Amino acid sequence: MSSNTEDISTVGSLFKALANKDLAAAADVFHDDATWNHRNNDRHGGVHRGSDGIMACLGEATQLTAGTLKAVPQSIMADGAGRVCAVVRLSASRPDGRSMDGPQIALFTVDDGRVRAVDQFVGDPDAAREFWA
Repeated sequence: MSSNTEDISTVGSLFKALANKDLAAAADVFHDDATWNHRNNDRHGGVHRGSDGIMACLGEATQLTAGTLKAVPQSIMADGAGRVCAVVRLSASRPDGRSMDGPQIALFTVDDGRVRAVDQFVGDPDAAREFWA
């Protein structure tokens, strides 16, 4: 069984890697067969499978935003049984002038010190859809 501190540290290391734009370090946080379910009907919507699939999605988001994408955790909470919830402020701009800045929630499943699954919920689904269109 994991601890709150270990699980929060695992999720925190993902956000740190993303802040540093270090996709290789971010990939190391995930199990090879991890899933990321982006629960919105936009360009990134649906389930991304495997660390390679997750990194491809995150890489595309980084590219589309010319590196301005920022996911800043406002709060990270864990239950000590491998489930972690992060309230996140996501902001970015696109080269054409579109921007977004708003809340999201990411629910993580941590297993053996690595992320097994992520369920991402977008605070303003319509705005996210327009931003990623």
